[in-house]
Amino acid sequence: MRSVLHILVFALSVSAACVKRQKPKGNETSLDSGNDGAPSSGPGRQLLETTDATTPDNGGDGDGADGGSGSPPSSSEGTETPPSDNSAGTGLSFNGPKKIQAVSTPGNSIVDDASDQTADNATISAPGAGNCGALKGVCFNGGMKAEMYDQITTATTWTTFQLTIPEGGASPRTAGDFIPMMAFARDVGDAIKMVTSDNPPEWLLTFNEPDFSYQGVTPPTPRMDPEDAAAAILPLRSIVAERGTKTRFVAPATADSSGNWQELFFAECDCRDFFSAYNVHSYHRTADGIINDVNRFRSKHNDKPLWITEVAPGNADCTVGWDEAGKFMKDIYKFSKDSGFVDRVYWNSGNAITNGDTNICNSWLMDPEGKPGPLLDMYEKMDCT
Repeated sequence: MRSVLHILVFALSVSAACVKRQKPKGNETSLDSGNDGAPSSGPGRQLLETTDATTPDNGGDGDGADGGSGSPPSSSEGTETPPSDNSAGTGLSFNGPKKIQAVSTPGNSIVDDASDQTADNATISAPGAGNCGALKGVCFNGGMKAEMYDQITTATTWTTFQLTIPEGGASPRTAGDFIPMMAFARDVGDAIKMVTSDNPPEWLLTFNEPDFSYQGVTPPTPRMDPEDAAAAILPLRSIVAERGTKTRFVAPATADSSGNWQELFFAECDCRDFFSAYNVHSYHRTADGIINDVNRFRSKHNDKPLWITEVAPGNADCTVGWDEAGKFMKDIYKFSKDSGFVDRVYWNSGNAITNGDTNICNSWLMDPEGKPGPLLDMYEKMDCT
């Protein structure tokens, strides 16, 4: 599901991150589904090297901070720096995340060994995860080190915006809990190698906010049309159909979850059944705004479980204090646990966003040095009730 370092040249190796941005305003440029084009990564994240952005209008929670009141979206959101051509091309002998859960819908029909998929949310837990099961995930932004995740002991999985684990010493738990992302069109070739390898990942997230290009800088510029995304993912679908894989795929998450990009994408690719879960990103001033967003999306896409891979207080210009952010967090995870259809929630962000973003600056779990922030203890103790 829907924050200053300079953005390095796209050829440099960088890790993506989570931050929020302004709703796409059109002026589309179609993407060459081959190499350089990459779906922009979107609302709520800072790429490894970043600039600033504004947040998409995710709907209205009636507080005047999001789209429902007609007020303009606030300007801020992390930037994502697309991984270089080489960053995703190395380390493809994937360690493989631990088996977390079986999706309750057929999803990817290529997966024919159901015994390899493990128990559902009710039976999976990290130390201290309590009632949350597999719900508790973390989204990391640019500048994260792999060892940071070890301090977040009650999370069950984590992600960032690339296929491989960013720099730093990755413990067996960190490596096992990592969910790779095929964020950009140019990642498709390496994703194919990964999912057809002897040790494929359990899950693969696909295109990150293809409906939006952060500040017109992250490819595609300024966005990736549904037709382009359908063409870009076709080689992966074809190879999976031919060779098979145990990997399950999560559908693209858009910057604007209230739009029709996904409906057009599924119609163009005729590939809804290729995915085992839907994906949403959402940022609002209040938890009610997020819940409204998620329920609105669910009303249109209700045949698979839902992942929320980016969520935090947004459109708030840092007016949300730490205690309020902690309550917001608890409300989102409780709603998700009670919903019966949300399988994963990735809090944004695991690490502090250092690019000057003022949209979600009071949501990080660890500071730039990797020391605990005010929310980490709240996150660790949260049991989704």
